[in-house]
Amino acid sequence: MNQLKQKLIDAAVQLRSTSDEIRIVPGMQAQAKAMNDRAGRLEENRFTVALFGAFSAGKSSFANALMGDMILPVSPNPTTAAINKIMPPTEQYPHGTVRVVVKTREAIETDVLRSLAVFDIHAKDLESGLSEVARIDVAQVAPNAKPHYTFLKAVVKGFPEMSAHIGGELIVDMQAFKGFVAKEEKACYTEYIELFYSCALTDQGIVLVDTPGADSINARHTGVAFDYMKNADVVLFVTYYNHAFAQADREFLLQMGRVKDTFEMDKMFFLVNAADLAASQEELDGVVTHVEKNLLSCGIRNPRIYPISSQTALLARLHEKGKLAGSSEKVYRSRLALAETDELPAPKVGLTHSGLTRFEQDFLRFTLEELTQIAVDAAYHEIRRAHSLLGEFISMAQADGDLRAQRREQAIVAREGAKAAVNGLSTANEERDLDKEQSELIYYVKQRLFFRFTELFNYAFNPSVLKEDGRNMKQAVQSSLTELLRMIGYDLGQELRATSLRVEKFLNKLGARLVEQWGKEIAGMTGGLALAAYVNHAVETPAVPEELPLEASMAQLTKALGLFKGTKDFFEQDGKTRLRDELEKLLQEPVASFLAQGKELLVAQFAQAFAEMVTTERNRVLEQIDEYFTGVFAALDMTLDLDDLRARHERIGTVLQSR
Repeated sequence: MNQLKQKLIDAAVQLRSTSDEIRIVPGMQAQAKAMNDRAGRLEENRFTVALFGAFSAGKSSFANALMGDMILPVSPNPTTAAINKIMPPTEQYPHGTVRVVVKTREAIETDVLRSLAVFDIHAKDLESGLSEVARIDVAQVAPNAKPHYTFLKAVVKGFPEMSAHIGGELIVDMQAFKGFVAKEEKACYTEYIELFYSCALTDQGIVLVDTPGADSINARHTGVAFDYMKNADVVLFVTYYNHAFAQADREFLLQMGRVKDTFEMDKMFFLVNAADLAASQEELDGVVTHVEKNLLSCGIRNPRIYPISSQTALLARLHEKGKLAGSSEKVYRSRLALAETDELPAPKVGLTHSGLTRFEQDFLRFTLEELTQIAVDAAYHEIRRAHSLLGEFISMAQADGDLRAQRREQAIVAREGAKAAVNGLSTANEERDLDKEQSELIYYVKQRLFFRFTELFNYAFNPSVLKEDGRNMKQAVQSSLTELLRMIGYDLGQELRATSLRVEKFLNKLGARLVEQWGKEIAGMTGGLALAAYVNHAVETPAVPEELPLEASMAQLTKALGLFKGTKDFFEQDGKTRLRDELEKLLQEPVASFLAQGKELLVAQFAQAFAEMVTTERNRVLEQIDEYFTGVFAALDMTLDLDDLRARHERIGTVLQSR
């Protein structure tokens, strides 16, 4: 690990060294500054690892195994959980410091009013909303509404203590940190927590983000989870050995499948936790195959799957630190099939037995070796570019006087010609391509939504909700419709987020194409000018809607519920089919309207992003042309110290040879 971090530091040193060599050379100052900036990024390089998984999948124990100690407590409930970030310590935030960022009043109020609406209760503000919670009849709470009820009760319980901290932040210690994670009445008020902690993981520059998971009812968490999926260097998904994928997990995995191919590298790892529960290797292989098939059904092909036992791995880490004692040692011996009198083997034996060793080898190879190598290669590419350009300036300065004068006249014409070519290149074709791409992507969203409509309907209108056990069936059917509409809105929102990422990738493809075209246009005029590589532009994920526009359709949808004639007719005859077909027909227009709004949102955002990208890249190329010819004229006018340039060129060459 230290060797890999050293590679980054070494590359940063060489960048700064090369920057120092060229910063006095006319025409190379901007490149020198860019090298210094890149060196700074290498020195501060951090890899963000986002950890996702279902509630009770053992996410916390897995994170603890990675970090080597009992750091994260188990979250009480996925609906109230906050985002936990495990960060490398800094001067401002030393080891063991915890920064708790509390939700704003507006955010808490929005969450409360949204959850109350599930029970058809509407309030005007936070306080009046909390007073309404007592009105909810627990006996009538449908299964899909229970998370909202749990959340509301937690907010009510925590309000006296947390109200004074709303919209602020707290600096606390490790003990208090565990309270904010493990106590629902505190967790529900927390936006995110940063724990600054020195361990084997963070010492490598890794930031571990433990997310609330797919079960969270916090509407903002959907967008936050997507941003981490999009921007994290590595994505880890933990599932439990003998748990089937819940609907929330499946929705999350579908989103992973939608975006997986937009990433330049496959950055996803899948962990099957509690693998030691398998009675045999055949049983374990069967579970892994089952997980693989489920992932494939979500559009995730050729996944990296690792069976592990987080608990065994954590016990091995504790043994490594000399912290294994009492009941923990008994459990560890049982996992390794050791008698009480047997000597405990080296910790690496337990880690290998747990499956964590195999995962960590691949994880670190990707996180550190591959990603580090990409950063290092880019650094040395810049050094080679500087070496080549400096060599060209030296060659020009060495020419005889007549040739230099002739080249100077040619350079004046070439500079203006190159700038005219860059300014004159039309981007109309790229704009049309972008618009066409967006239209096609939105069109297929609707097709996919109705392709899985039956699946969503069956989940919403299921026997556990529509059960004649004394509950109000009219209310239960209405609740099922509400859940169906929620899932459709959620699915479409996720589709729009995934579409925005696909459009972003396409926009950057167009940007790279434009820079390549500009490079070809000016190649014959500028001699040795090699344009800097195109750097992808990040586009902020739009705040997409997640609710269908139902103003004109709600009455008809509610009327359609009259097709429900009882559970026997619904589940044993054709009642389900009649209602499903009617709802599918009635939802065509709201879905089309939703997507039209979504398309309008994306078109506006990416039209602006495209215009900004073109302006930025065009100016960047023009600046490179100006700087290049500044160096050309300095070389041709013999204003450079040729011996000094040769020495600098040779020293940069030595850097490249020593790599």
